[in-house]
Amino acid sequence: MSEPQDQDPIEAEAAAWLAALDCGRADPAAFEAWRAADPAHAIAFIRLNQAWRGLDRFARTAAKPGAPEAPVSEEVEVPVRPARRRLLQAAGLGAVAAGAGVALSLQRAAAHTVETAVGERQRFYVDERACFDLNTASRLRWWRSGQGLEVALERGQLRLDLAPGAPACTVHAGPATLQLGSGAFDLRLLAPERVDVVAISGEAELLARKGGAGAVRLTRRHAVSVSAEAPAIPRPVAEDALRARSAWREGELIFEGQTLAEAVAEYNRYLRTPMVLGDAEAGRLRLGGRFLTSDPSEFLQALALNFGLRAEHRPDRILLYRERTAP
Repeated sequence: MSEPQDQDPIEAEAAAWLAALDCGRADPAAFEAWRAADPAHAIAFIRLNQAWRGLDRFARTAAKPGAPEAPVSEEVEVPVRPARRRLLQAAGLGAVAAGAGVALSLQRAAAHTVETAVGERQRFYVDERACFDLNTASRLRWWRSGQGLEVALERGQLRLDLAPGAPACTVHAGPATLQLGSGAFDLRLLAPERVDVVAISGEAELLARKGGAGAVRLTRRHAVSVSAEAPAIPRPVAEDALRARSAWREGELIFEGQTLAEAVAEYNRYLRTPMVLGDAEAGRLRLGGRFLTSDPSEFLQALALNFGLRAEHRPDRILLYRERTAP
């Protein structure tokens, strides 16, 4: 279908981006750069999103057999399918109107974005019954859809506390899409295509994952690692492991037998000046303890006392090394 000759250039660009997003060809970073380059771009997306959401309500109302006629208002409108087609053509979106993914693209474009810096944590409510905690160096987007809350974890770690009666919550994280019931859930994006999910309480269902089947149910005190390479198999999580997993919400790290290399990598998520091991052999040492995420001084003192490791503070790093006695 050809575009209208008098179509606004920004709307034409928006239509091209929407088409690319819908079929998965878009570069997310390039899209974000385009959207941020001019306020008019963002405004166009918001306007189109509002229009689409209204049309989406038309379709939902029409799909209910015997639904009573509702008054036209901001939230409930009478379905008129021909008007939907004309409006999409007028916006230059006729080429992508058939896909439900367009609605998701528009909703994501107008989503709320929350981001934390290194060492920062943020707690916020998206609903009176839905509380989110975002860990260090993390980023998410959330928006409301006809099905409830939609959340996209783009980086880092997220804790969701959903009280009974909270809106249905669908989470997109790396290769996974999950439907969460009421309960408490911790998700950590370990890589762009790998996410670790823990159901502290409540139940979750893995609806889909790239490269594999979905419909995996996750119950209380169980975890699952989701990637395209390996099957998603739930595993039980011990009580002490759950406490360690949740300690970051209190500004703490709990180590229980991890290697020093693993502990340093975990600690560095919270530090602007990272720790670096100058002794590869020392990285295999195993340790335990409870430490503050905001201040590694007690951690460094414990390394000196228990393993003889010294910490040299440099402008760009904290070098950990073991002094060796001269022959």
